[in-house]
Amino acid sequence: MISDSGRAGIYASARRIGNHGVGIWSVILRFSSIFPSTSSFLQFSDVRWCLLGHFLSVTFQIVRRNLLLFTSIVLILLSGKFIRSEWTHIQSTVNELPALLTAQADVSSRRLALSLEMSRRVELLSEATVQRLDVEIYDLDNEIAHLQRKRNNVSLSSGALKGADWIVEELRQETIRRVEIELRHQTRAYLSTLRAHAVVLSNRRAAHAQLEKLRLAHVRIYETLQSREQQLTKNQADLGVLVKIPFTKWYEQVEKLKKDVEAGKAANSRVHKDYLAQKAILTRISSPVRLKPFKVNEHQLAEAVAPLRDRVLESERLAAQSHLWQAYQAVRPVLPIALAILIGWWLVPVAIRTLFYFVLAPLAARRPPIVIDTKQGTTTLTFSNQRSVREGSVISAVSQTMTLAPDDEILIRPDYSQSQPTGVNTTTKLLFDWHHWLTSIAAHLWVLKRLSTTQSADIVVSSTTDALDEVALLEIAQGDAVVLQPRGLVGMMYKTGQRPKIRSHWRLGTLHAWLTFQLRYLAFEGPATLIVKGCRGVRLESTSTGRTISQDATLGFSANAVYCTVRADPFVPYLRGKQSLFHDKFTGQNAYYLYEEVPRNARQDGQKHNPLEVLLDASLKAFGI
Repeated sequence: MISDSGRAGIYASARRIGNHGVGIWSVILRFSSIFPSTSSFLQFSDVRWCLLGHFLSVTFQIVRRNLLLFTSIVLILLSGKFIRSEWTHIQSTVNELPALLTAQADVSSRRLALSLEMSRRVELLSEATVQRLDVEIYDLDNEIAHLQRKRNNVSLSSGALKGADWIVEELRQETIRRVEIELRHQTRAYLSTLRAHAVVLSNRRAAHAQLEKLRLAHVRIYETLQSREQQLTKNQADLGVLVKIPFTKWYEQVEKLKKDVEAGKAANSRVHKDYLAQKAILTRISSPVRLKPFKVNEHQLAEAVAPLRDRVLESERLAAQSHLWQAYQAVRPVLPIALAILIGWWLVPVAIRTLFYFVLAPLAARRPPIVIDTKQGTTTLTFSNQRSVREGSVISAVSQTMTLAPDDEILIRPDYSQSQPTGVNTTTKLLFDWHHWLTSIAAHLWVLKRLSTTQSADIVVSSTTDALDEVALLEIAQGDAVVLQPRGLVGMMYKTGQRPKIRSHWRLGTLHAWLTFQLRYLAFEGPATLIVKGCRGVRLESTSTGRTISQDATLGFSANAVYCTVRADPFVPYLRGKQSLFHDKFTGQNAYYLYEEVPRNARQDGQKHNPLEVLLDASLKAFGI
């Protein structure tokens, strides 16, 4: 049998070997436990196996240590081979420059001669018949096909072993063939236009017949249009105001006539345009003018010689800087500046964040807090979830049911009105509050649904566009006020004729407002029931024990709450950009604050990367929006 110390030594050796060693020793030990007769053999072989395990462990460590070095050596050798091949290419390209300049001059003279030849060829065909032009176009097609076959039979790469002179010569001939093909394409295009012009001249009688046909069609459509317009005018005069009552037969009759009139006008306009177009064609046929003389398109010819021109430019560029050392000399003066910029790129943000965290944030924490309404006493807030606020009540749900009384009204965004009884009166309100029109537009509180009823009705409120939004019903008593960010408000319920007041509270003289860049706070005064949305839920908590929360999550707080900003600990997450510098802090007796479970801009689709969007968001936040 194997002793406990021997077994421990075997396991230690197996661990040094690695994962493969552990697997081997596990199999051996399992085998020995199944067949006890092998135990004596293993007992005598302990030392030998331990030495083998130590040897394998050392071998594995050496291989692992030198594998990276071996890989680096291979990469260096491959890089050297690549650099050598690139240098050989640079040298051969520079040596080709004299031959390339000669070939470029030869191509330019050949290009000029071919341009003059094609111009004379076209000039002789200016008065040719259609049949003669067809023959010339056919001949040009054959010439283009022949030149194209010659191009396809030549490959520059197949003759790379014949030397640089052969490559330059083949490039010269290839460029000349490209020029010849391009000039013949231009000539063929001009002859096709000339043939079409001749065909148009021969079809003058057909053009006259088509013009007369279009004129008669125009007359028929115009007479029909005049008849329908007269009938429409007569019906409107005879029926009077009845034609303006929707869903009546007179209204539908007049609307149908209007559609017929519009269709008739469109058809009349279309036929008239066709008539004018045909008339313009006939005018050109009646007084034909000669086509412009054939002119070679130099831009397209320049594209044909582009390969040779680019090769010359590359050779000239390499000749100007033929050594890699010259490139290093050009880069070396700016290396210290580039290194300093790189270091500053990393260290300056770190220094600024450190300064803000250890200097600016403690200074802000010592400033007096913000209290919107010091006269307000206990705030009474009621919500659908009746658990204690001290427990961190979740007051939201995916959908909420509101009871609309006969003397109540509801203003709500259409995308949060899920269902309602059929007897509820629904109208549209353009803006939530005309005194705060910019806030209403920025917070999407415009074109709202206004609901009222003559008897009690249950209204179901829920987000119909965002699956992560939940809604909460926050009831504000008479005399109370809640500071709320309009971005979280989707509607409210109030007594008819008693819309709650919205008061603006500016705090320009406090450091907390400037650090958070929220200079204005909007307070909603009761009585009213606010409909608030929040991503993944809305919570309402008491401030009696003092609470901190991420600024991005805060939706609002009671007007008597003591509000300030505090430094967000710890330092490392702020330094890495994982959290903001400040958190919102709320204290005070009988006061509450409201926040959403997941800040909306923490979501991937809520983050702004466009600088203009970031600037707009900051501006809206400054005005409490």
